[in-house]
Order: sequence, then C-alpha cells, then structure tokens
Amino acid sequence: MSPSSSDAAAWRSIFTISFLVGMFAVAVGGTPVLLGVLLSRQGVADSVIGISAACSPLGLIASSFVIPWAAERFGAVRIGVASCMLGLTAMASMALVPEPLLWIAARLLWGLAVGGFYIVNKAWLAQLTPSGRRGRVFGIYTSFLSAGFACGPLLVSLADFRSPHCFAMLGAAFVACALGVLLVSKQLPDFHGTGRAPVLGAVPLIPAALLAAASFGAFDHASLAFLPKFGAVHGTSTAVMGIGLSVLNVGNVLLQPPIGWASDRWGRRPVMMGCALLTVVGGGVLPWVIGASTPLLYLFLFVWGACAYGTTTVALASIGDRFTGAQLLSCSAAMTMAGGAGGVAGSSAIGVLQDAFGTQALPRALILIFLALAVVAARSMRGSTPDALPDAATTR
Repeated sequence: MSPSSSDAAAWRSIFTISFLVGMFAVAVGGTPVLLGVLLSRQGVADSVIGISAACSPLGLIASSFVIPWAAERFGAVRIGVASCMLGLTAMASMALVPEPLLWIAARLLWGLAVGGFYIVNKAWLAQLTPSGRRGRVFGIYTSFLSAGFACGPLLVSLADFRSPHCFAMLGAAFVACALGVLLVSKQLPDFHGTGRAPVLGAVPLIPAALLAAASFGAFDHASLAFLPKFGAVHGTSTAVMGIGLSVLNVGNVLLQPPIGWASDRWGRRPVMMGCALLTVVGGGVLPWVIGASTPLLYLFLFVWGACAYGTTTVALASIGDRFTGAQLLSCSAAMTMAGGAGGVAGSSAIGVLQDAFGTQALPRALILIFLALAVVAARSMRGSTPDALPDAATTR
C-alpha cells in the first residue's frame, strides 16, 4: 500500500471513530436526563435519585481498572463491541422493569459500559494519529463528542420523555456503534497480548493530563448543576441560562479543532496553560458578565466552556505523543477515572461550599481548580521524553 493510500485509510478510521463516539455520546447525554425525569414522575425520593445518578460515574471509575486488563486479554475491538452491548442490556433492563432499585444496579453497569467504550476509542485514536496532527485530530474527536452530548437531551425532549420511544432511540445508538466498530475492526489497533501496565502507575507520569480531565469533569458537572441557580441569583432567567448551557456546548463543538491545531503548532504545554488561565479569567469575570446583556453572556459562555474543555483535548493529544500499546491504554483508562472522580468530587464539593458561602463559591472554586492545573502543566509538561509505566507483574 502506498503512503498516500495508507494515510487516506488512517483518516477514514479517524473520522469513523470520531463519528461513532459522537453517536455513542447521544445515548450517554440523553440517558441521565431521561432517567431523572422518569424517576421524578414516579415520585421517587430525591435521595434515591441522587444515589442512582452517582452509580454511573462509579461504573465509569470501575471501568478504568477492568478495561485495560480485558483489552489485553480479549482485544480492544471485542471490548468496544461488548461495551456497546452492555450499555444496550442496561438500557433494556431499565425499559422493561421500571423499578428504581433495579435501575441503581443497571446504571452501575451502564457506567461500566460507557467507560469501556471511551477508554478503547481514545486509545485507538491516539495510536492511529501521527504526532504532528494529534492535536487537531483530538479536536475533531472532542467536537463530535460534544455534539453527541448536546443532541441526546434534545432528542429525548423532542420525544416528550415517552419512555418506550426514548429507550428504543438511545438503545439504537448503542447497536449502531457496535456495528460501526465491527465494520472498521481490521483498521483498529487491538492491543491484544501487548502486556499490561497498571492504571495507577500512570498517575505520576501524566499529572497534568489527569488533572485536566478531573478539572473539566468538575467544570462540566458543576456548570450543569449550579449555573442556572447562579444566574437566577443575579437576575438572569432560567430560560436564558438554559439556552446559555446549550451555547456553552456549542462552543465545545466548534472551537476544539482550532485548539487542537494550536497545540500542534505551538506545543501542548503553552496551549494547556493558556486554556487553563483563560478559564481562570472567565471565573473571575463571571459575576459581572452574568448580569450583562444576553448576547454578551452567550458569547462569554461560548468561549469559556471551550477553553475549559480544551484542556482535555490537549491532554489527550499529549498522552498519545508519549505512549503506545498497553501504556497508552492504561493512560486512557487513568484519564477516564480522573474525569469521573472530578465530576463526582468536584460538583459535590462545590455544592457543599455553596451551602456554606453562597453562590459565589462556584466561580471561586473553578478559579482555584484551573489555576492549579495551569501550575501543574507549567511544572510537569516541560519535556516530552516518554517514561515507561512499571510492568504489572512487578507492582503486585
């Protein structure tokens, strides 16, 4: 095969993976919204709804330890397909048995499925992409991901949260993703028999990437949970803030490729620091912008959300620059774990701080989180020499 043919095949695989993760994200974005509405309609206690919601990120964190081992043993393609089927099984069980306590277990499996698919597709993309293009490729990938997240809630809303229709629609996304993986399976790195690298062994090697994933996890969950209330306190209507959250997602969709391109051109470290510091500045001006004109608020949210998400785009490219094979899979798993942990711990901590100090705790907490990320990126991303993860056999 000529170099041009090989390059064209690689780009086809890259766009296919990005499209599939976008379709997968439709189900991931729509399911929590659907379940929250259905549980509320059943009159389920808020405590049960909260426990049910917490099971999804717990499953996501658990997948970080299970999936690298499973991919090494059975192959990443099989794990990608199995993750889709596990997600479909969880959806089907919730559709057929509308019992809130069963849904708690089903959402744990659902989180495991989501984490499994994310871990292998990020590793596929990082392994397939040449270093000089990795930033812009992950920018395209995260754009598809954000578009899927935004479409999921919209679709279940358009279906008026009618459970049979919504469950069927979201389940179909899992099936389509599994079929898509099978169609391009010969072009995908399989990681079968590559050996194992411990997930926790990645922590000291990629601190900035892990903190970027955790920081955006906190930003994402906290903004969805608390920005509407923050706007209401400052005299901005719920309707305006609801559209504002959609605008924030649109910024994630449209601005990630330019951020990725910038990291290819000027380096991962300065772009990571720049995105983190712009997010810090955004947190500082949020109390003034929130009460300004609606167009200015929407423009601010468009850029602010993209800067926060851009740290993750750069982080994904950076681990692809340094690692391959089993080490890459473990780093991808560690980032998934960090994102889940950041979402749970960050939003919970900000909620507690708001109870104690008021709504100003939201921007101040985000300022501190992303300022810490900028400092860690400045100190830990100086060089790009790969470091080996310790062999799994020596860490038992």
